[in-house]
Amino acid sequence: MKLTMLGAGREVGKSAIMIESDKKIVMDYGMKINDPSDLETRQPAYPIEKEVNAAIISHAHLDHCGGLPALFRKKKMPAFMTDVSLELTSMLIKDSIKIAQRNKYTLPFGKHELKRMIESTKFVNYREKFVASGFSCELFNAGHIPGSSGIMLRKENKEIFYTGDIQTLESNLLTSCMLPKKADILIMESTYAFKNHPERKKEIKKFKESVEECIASGTQALIPVFAVGRSQEMIMMLEEYADIIALDGMAKLACEIVSNYSAKIKDAKRFRRVLDKVKIIKDKDERQHAMMKFPIIVATSGMLTGGPTVHYLRHIKDNPDNKVIFSGFLIPGTPGRKLMETGSFDNGEEKYKVKCRVEQFDLSAHTDRKGLFKIIEDLKPKTVVAVHGDNCEAFAKDIEKEFYIEAIAPRNGETIRL
Repeated sequence: MKLTMLGAGREVGKSAIMIESDKKIVMDYGMKINDPSDLETRQPAYPIEKEVNAAIISHAHLDHCGGLPALFRKKKMPAFMTDVSLELTSMLIKDSIKIAQRNKYTLPFGKHELKRMIESTKFVNYREKFVASGFSCELFNAGHIPGSSGIMLRKENKEIFYTGDIQTLESNLLTSCMLPKKADILIMESTYAFKNHPERKKEIKKFKESVEECIASGTQALIPVFAVGRSQEMIMMLEEYADIIALDGMAKLACEIVSNYSAKIKDAKRFRRVLDKVKIIKDKDERQHAMMKFPIIVATSGMLTGGPTVHYLRHIKDNPDNKVIFSGFLIPGTPGRKLMETGSFDNGEEKYKVKCRVEQFDLSAHTDRKGLFKIIEDLKPKTVVAVHGDNCEAFAKDIEKEFYIEAIAPRNGETIRL
């Protein structure tokens, strides 16, 4: 068998890992957002193109699923994912098409390919065995976002486990990941290969205290979020303040979708109860009213690349007692990262100094270095393939020193024998 990195080799973004025996299967087929403030490079990047016989998607974040319709340009083939992942993936890709049309760049697919992808997708539950391209396959709950999965492939007496994005700790929304008993080859995300997160309960306490400062002073807390996963986690984390939260952007639809898949979250009744209390902003006219009445605004996009967060920031930026509160990783080059580093907002179309306070808390949905090492300890692989990280090569060397096993960090386009 062979593994070829089509994307996410020594980088975060456009995940796509092809495994080849007599047939070819790809795990994930995402996209990578280039610097949104550079008008000439706004067009997303996609994985290396290869013809494959089937695809399995680990979860519905665009860096893992955003390029999938491109595989359906020439033919139909089976794709596999959880039920909620398909609905969330479809939502995000439809939005990608709209953004491309608005910004006048082309995508390697359109609505026709998206329709073909949806028609070709088969739902798979956790621990349900299925066959794809001659591989015996199984999905395991990854604990990252609703519907997220680790992917097990079995063939030629080998067990290959791909973590996708994975979280070893439970959150307000989700249980922690489930792992298989063992794996011969472990393909592992490396987002936080060189960082341990702070103790989660303490970080949540600090985050809530920051929000409470705004509530007490009658000022605004703007919380930019990813529509999928993070928006649901935020409203659960701030449950006691649900009736003074305004929810805006694609987060609204994502929350409604998640609420319909009770088996994919920890406490569906509690989530529905919280969501019913939150003020849903239905149109642009309600935003001004929301800023006057609701001290907590949870809105997309999470890195200020667009959406209603940009509108809200424009209105709160001049009051030094207002806050922008980020709750996780900010990709270098994004307006959110630039704001955090420079105190200025710049998305290529408008630029201004932000006088309000900008804070960042580490409440990641990815596991950290300790968690990644624990996964290796539990699965006892013979080989680890480090992917989806900015320092995969160094991480692979650390794994070899720590565990005395083979560890590889292939580049994009590189093929290795398994």
